[in-house]
Amino acid sequence: MENREKTKWFSLLMIAILLFIVALLTQLYVLNLIVIVLAVYIYKYGNPVLFKEYDAKRKVQYQQYQTVQKAAQESLRQGSIFKK
Repeated sequence: MENREKTKWFSLLMIAILLFIVALLTQLYVLNLIVIVLAVYIYKYGNPVLFKEYDAKRKVQYQQYQTVQKAAQESLRQGSIFKK
């Protein structure tokens, strides 16, 4: 089921990209508005389906970054990093 959802959103994304290219080549501004609405729809509802694994990986990396940042701030605050 998840694969079917990914295929649906990926196809919709490719259609949006193709419509964008056609709109640029033909200079149809109405088509650009349709592409913008479609892109916002894909971003809002399709992003969690298309980039689920990527978002999870980024979240873990961000949490690790925050842990390191807090440890660095704490050591700088205590001054233990420069003491021998």
